Formats: sequence, C-alpha cells, structure tokens
Amino acid sequence: MVRQQPFREIAREIERRIRQGVYPENSALPSRPELAEEFGVARATLDRAIQELTRSGILVSRHGSGTFAAPIAEKKFRVGVVSGAEFMEYAGSIFDAVFLNPAELENRSAWRRLFEFDGLLWVRPEAVLFPAIEAIAPQVPSVLINRVVADLPYVSSDHRRAYYEITRSRIAAYPEALPVLLQSRPDSLVTGYRCEGFVDACRETGKFYEVVRMPPDFKEKVATLEERLKLSDERPLLVVSDTRAHTGALMRWSAFHPVEWRGNLFYSDFDNDFDTDIFGVRVTGFLQDQELLFKEAAAKLKRTLDGTPDAESGLLVYPEFRDADT
Repeated sequence: MVRQQPFREIAREIERRIRQGVYPENSALPSRPELAEEFGVARATLDRAIQELTRSGILVSRHGSGTFAAPIAEKKFRVGVVSGAEFMEYAGSIFDAVFLNPAELENRSAWRRLFEFDGLLWVRPEAVLFPAIEAIAPQVPSVLINRVVADLPYVSSDHRRAYYEITRSRIAAYPEALPVLLQSRPDSLVTGYRCEGFVDACRETGKFYEVVRMPPDFKEKVATLEERLKLSDERPLLVVSDTRAHTGALMRWSAFHPVEWRGNLFYSDFDNDFDTDIFGVRVTGFLQDQELLFKEAAAKLKRTLDGTPDAESGLLVYPEFRDADT
C-alpha cells in the first residue's frame, strides 16, 4: 500500500489543529520532545514536519522561544485538481490549486506526489484511476466529481435517477412501446449509471426491453440501427441513448424511415442542448451543469479541510430535464 511519509501526516495534523483553534494563532506549540512523544516518532521525523510547516508559513520558529502558530486565516489550502482544466480559474479563487494530468497518475510511482496536497478534486475520473483514488483518499481528503463510489465523498449528477424517471414515465404513458437502450462501451462509469436507471424502470414495470450495443464508427452505428430497429405503428419504439454520441446516427437512420416523432418513435439522450439547426428537431433529454457540480465539490472539500465536513458523504444533483420534440 502506498502511504504518505510520517512527517507529512504529522504536518497535516498540526496544521489541522491550528485551523481548528487547538493551537491558537501566535500561541506556542508544545515542545518538540513532547510532540515527538505524542506522535510516537523520532525527533528527526518531528523536526522535518516542523520544517515543512515553517517553510509554508504555518509555523514560525523563534530562536530561544520555541515554535508558534502563525496567523493563517488568509492562507489557501493547496489542492490538486485531477483533470478539469476548464475549472482551474474558479479553483484558484478558493484554493492554491494545481492542475494534475490524469494520464500521469496511471503510473503508481506518481502517486506519492499527491501527498503534497491538502486535498484533491477528482474531476470525472475513469476506472483506470480508481486504484490511485482508493489508495490516496483515506489519507488525503478527496472529493469525486460526477462519479459515485461507496465510502468516498462525491458530488455527481443523478444519472441513474434521471434515466429511471424518463424511462418509467414514458412506459407509463405508452405501455405498448418497446424500450430500447443504445449502449456505449460497457466500461464507462457514467453510461453504466444511466443503463442501470433504464433497466430499473423496465424491471419495475415488468417490461421486456432490448439493448443495442453501439460501435464507435458512425457508419457502423447507422448499420447497427438499420439491423436492430424496426418501426411499427402498433408497437412504437421507446429509444433511450446513454449518450448524445449516438444521436447523429439515429437521426441519419430516421431520414430513411417513416418516423413520426412521439408517434412511432420516442427518443431521448443526455447533454444534448443542440437546437433545430443541427438535427431538425430538439432532442428530449437531460442537461447537467458541470460548473455547478465542480463548485459544489469544491465547497464540500473546503468544509472538510476547515474541519466541518458534511454529514452525508455524497451529493446527487438532478440534471435539468428538457422536454423537447422527440
């Protein structure tokens, strides 16, 4: 297991005590021998922690007088932002924020760098980063953004509930329709949440459903839809795509068939805010606010670092529903 060095753990704990008022500003800390005994470490380890806090301005050493807690009300926490470069300006207004390229963290040898931070914001991490998250999060306060993981703090769009509700409501309104899910690569975490919501609704209503595995290539997508989708006035298709990436192919397919929107074909996707100039229709679906998610996650991490963590580990934000033409 990758662990932060003992002196960093001690430095983090001393800083926490200062921020929470255990060691008031300008007050003297216990003597170094007392602190070394409390933390159960050698004097050299304790000295290294004190040196790090002194360099960062958290402590002030006064020759002959001891070590004192410096005023740190204006000091920003140093936070690593993994991915999410578009949010760095906002992150920098709250934290001493550093952008981290997620590709560099796929190598285990790079994980130790994460211990340099007071906290971490993981923006839309994919499964390849989860070993790093699981190793680091118990030691460095972390918040995941747009991912839901048991026992880890997160702020996410409620993908599962959104897909459950649109599928459930359309099944209720059109019980004769056949639900069909256009499914992307199975290892995508977010599309997995959406698939679960679709399946939840179908199982709850006792509806038989079909899953169409969509290839990445556009022409292959159209060919797959041609093979799998069969229009019928007696049994409309209730097509739900786990991403807007398949919508162009669906629209191309619809151009060669007698589609009647909300008649023999219902369609919805996610994060599709295109107007009629793109597809000729406005697509029904959900729009998530990525900026809101980041701000909520940053606030959640800030409360944790301030010593007032939320009672609930996770926050789900229901995305905006756009009831449009399809």
